[in-house]
Amino acid sequence: LETVKALEKAVKSDKATYIRLTGSSNNPIVYKKDYNFEIGKSIELKEGNDITIFCTGSMVYESLEAAKILEKKNILSRVVNMHTIKPIDQVAIDKACNSKLIVSVEEHNVIGGLGSAIAEYKSSLQKSPRQLILGIKDTYSKGGGYKFLKEKHRLTAEKIVEDILNNFKK
Repeated sequence: LETVKALEKAVKSDKATYIRLTGSSNNPIVYKKDYNFEIGKSIELKEGNDITIFCTGSMVYESLEAAKILEKKNILSRVVNMHTIKPIDQVAIDKACNSKLIVSVEEHNVIGGLGSAIAEYKSSLQKSPRQLILGIKDTYSKGGGYKFLKEKHRLTAEKIVEDILNNFKK
């Protein structure tokens, strides 16, 4: 559904557009109902005031699952689908600055993607919380199946939770 919505907006846009597709990884469906998709406007999927998790693509599902695990540990997470990286949703980042930690989760190199775009905007702010950037470290990765690679690069809900807990002070 999100891919179709992104394609519809891209076709109607007068700007150059890049849409990244994961392929045939059989990702779980996140949106059960129709929703409004706007380029440059993120979608808040879950409320929480301890941390904000910005995610994109296939990491939206993993981030929602991570938020469920964190909630059992009394850490309330706002989960935001940042489906558009350029332009980045500055209003959503401003709101996230009320959190104790901002986390970005992407199935992409940690350099030059979602985490970098958030950090670039945050650098213009007077005050902002620490940011944890989760994704593929800037190294060459061996190939493998999708599930294997998500595990290897710590992009499963359980690994995301571990990394957040190692970097979060309540």
